[in-house]
Amino acid sequence: MLRSHPALLRRAGRAAVLVLALSAGGCVSRIAREPDAAAPRRSLLTASALGEQVELDFWVPDGPAARVLSLRVPESTDDAPADAEPSALLRPRGATSAEDDDEERRYVVLPGVDLAPAVEQKVAEIACAYHRRTGKELVVTSGTRDPARQAEAMHDLFRHGADVLGLYKDKTAAREIKSAYEEELSADQPPEAVTAALERVIRAQIDRGVFISAHLREGAVDIRNRDMTPAEKRAFLDGVDEVGGVLALEESRPPHYHLQID
Repeated sequence: MLRSHPALLRRAGRAAVLVLALSAGGCVSRIAREPDAAAPRRSLLTASALGEQVELDFWVPDGPAARVLSLRVPESTDDAPADAEPSALLRPRGATSAEDDDEERRYVVLPGVDLAPAVEQKVAEIACAYHRRTGKELVVTSGTRDPARQAEAMHDLFRHGADVLGLYKDKTAAREIKSAYEEELSADQPPEAVTAALERVIRAQIDRGVFISAHLREGAVDIRNRDMTPAEKRAFLDGVDEVGGVLALEESRPPHYHLQID
């Protein structure tokens, strides 16, 4: 079937665009697989030349044979939105814009760790700031704790020889918990019994309105830092300052940053 006169003009115009693109080096190409006559041809690359989309395949056979080129100019650009920018048309599948990149999750929460919504929002903001500076993700090792989890955490601190009284603001509550630990330890109680004793003290404190840790009030989170370099630690603290409303304390046993958010 013969094409209409306007169709012939459009094809002639696109052919002219193609010639200009090739002569100006405006096409991008790469080696394709050997063509299969029985299979439909596919376009491997899309290039933009003077506003037109030009698809280019080529194959370099073994031996001295000449390079074989396959060039096609699409009949229509109806598939592309009229207001789409060229950069959007050329974006590879799976690629995201800068705005999408900022919205991606840049932190990992260990199994069993719970975060309150307000705390998680702060963590997300700090993680994005850290990722911009280092390209790395944060690891959240602890979040909201019930008395049992707080007792386990403090038991670990005691066993590792941490300065528990120096870590907590409420010295009276900290001494009370430390006394319970030392009493159970002197009685040669197993670890489970020691943790249970600490939990009882912590629950009694909560009943009196005393919270030894902000973790108990959904206001704290711990971030792993044992694999951070000094430069990455500075980048993390810079991110905390950038976000604001967060107090960061570095604790060494085990190594982590304690973020106080409330």
